[in-house]
Amino acid sequence: MAKKVAEAIIETLRSAGVKRCYGIVGDTLNDIAHCIDKSDIDWVHVRHEEAGAFAAGAEAMLTGHLTAIAGSCGPGSLHFINGVYECNRNRAPVILIASQVMRSELGFDFIQEVDFKEVYRGCSVYCDMIHTPEQARRKTVIACQAAIAKRGVAVLIVPVDVSKAEITPDIPYHVHVSAPVITPNDEELDRIAGILNAGKKIAIYAGSGCQGAHAEIIATAKKLLAPVAHTTRAKDFVEYDNPHNVGMTGLIGGEAGYRTVLDCDTLLLLGADFAWRQFYPDKAQIVQVDIEPTHLGRRHPVTAASVGSIKPTLAALLPRLQQRHDASFHDEHVARYRHMMEERYAKAKAAHGDIITGTYLTTLIDRYAADDALFAGDDGTPVVWLHQYVKVNGKRRTFGSLLHGTMATALPSALGLQACQPGRQVISMSGDGGIAMLFGELLTAIQENLPVKIVVYDNGKLGFVEIEQKTEGLLPTFTNLKNPDFGKVAEAIGLWGRTVAKARDLDSAVQEWLAQPGPALLHVKVAPMQLVMPPFIAAEPAVGMALYAMRAVLHGRGGEVWEMARENV
Repeated sequence: MAKKVAEAIIETLRSAGVKRCYGIVGDTLNDIAHCIDKSDIDWVHVRHEEAGAFAAGAEAMLTGHLTAIAGSCGPGSLHFINGVYECNRNRAPVILIASQVMRSELGFDFIQEVDFKEVYRGCSVYCDMIHTPEQARRKTVIACQAAIAKRGVAVLIVPVDVSKAEITPDIPYHVHVSAPVITPNDEELDRIAGILNAGKKIAIYAGSGCQGAHAEIIATAKKLLAPVAHTTRAKDFVEYDNPHNVGMTGLIGGEAGYRTVLDCDTLLLLGADFAWRQFYPDKAQIVQVDIEPTHLGRRHPVTAASVGSIKPTLAALLPRLQQRHDASFHDEHVARYRHMMEERYAKAKAAHGDIITGTYLTTLIDRYAADDALFAGDDGTPVVWLHQYVKVNGKRRTFGSLLHGTMATALPSALGLQACQPGRQVISMSGDGGIAMLFGELLTAIQENLPVKIVVYDNGKLGFVEIEQKTEGLLPTFTNLKNPDFGKVAEAIGLWGRTVAKARDLDSAVQEWLAQPGPALLHVKVAPMQLVMPPFIAAEPAVGMALYAMRAVLHGRGGEVWEMARENV
């Protein structure tokens, strides 16, 4: 029996494991939308396509399964662009069905015509158009397989007349998923072992590629007596139940992880593609293992590099490693980490005058959140406090825009996480700038009956941008935000809503907020001058901050300097 192209596309998505499709329906997408409605793929009706891509990316990262987004021609599918960049950089398997104007009008600047191949070429692992009905199933299979195998975004462009057409014949192409075990060869493993066995002060720096390799990393660290630093994206997989942990390095890391990596003479770099070269050691022997060949040696020169999945590579390497006995380097940095964390939590308290600090708020969320909660943090101070103060345990997961660095991912990511994990607690740690940017997605939470818990860190400004300006010696410019009472706005929309401005009211408010059965928003007025402190103070930002203080005083804004000192010293 003849079959419509739209039906074949949806059948293929379903066979490839797609459970949900996020998007907004429109004229050129109507046939595809009706086929989704007749299938067992759930349609999640977002209020902005960008949010749909953020949501789909979070689902794909959590589950590892292919997730779909779909939009109408022209501006509809174009709205996905920022979210598609986010997904592709996060290596999230997502397929975008970008419907298009009819083929006979392509190339004539027809209304809403957009060259999607040109637009999405730089942020996808596959991007092509179905030119004829006979290509439909085959190209959909290729797109799905590319997204799954290459871990990124596949874009399938579907002209509206093609989606309506019938396929004859419909050749039964299928998606094939393979999960090969990849390890370095014996010669490479012997070389790696030789370098590590010769080291005196050995450290491990673990990245997100270490997912699933917790036991092997602990065993390797124990044998080498190596402290383990990790990237922000590896927090969930490395930090918990790890007696060798020294925390994060990098711009939002801590002194212990920073010093561990810089002070070692031998560094084992595992599944990490951390971009900032100044956080790598200049004189150490560096051994890198990564599943992605293009990542080898691209951030900093390395001594040896091999392609391999971390779990099987460490399993093959462990018998070649000699048991070390000198634990002085290990113990020094682990002790430094424990002391650093004690100081960090001791400072995470209410400020003078019953003012709520962002760090104090985060410790309460950490205390009362479920053991298997999922957290999504907005880029800026919320994602910093998330990674510094929320404890993981092997069941909790944390999400943030750590590679793309875009605003407004927390709420839509939380929606995607809640959609695929309906019985689990999902928390959006939103900034006041981030929540306002995609505020309409609160309506998505109501419409889709997603009981996400949203907390708004309201410091009345684009806080991270202001810190950047101050460290450059500039007075804050265009960073202030005039915010509404988000709690009352949430209530008007149909959510549970509450606003808290005093520290004495916060503990009970957090508990009440998390206990709500449906979507709930807690608006918290946090200290506006709290700074994110790096693991070291470089000369240039220190001079910049001094210049800012001087200029602020000269411009009659000395009160800001005094307030900043009171909140951070």
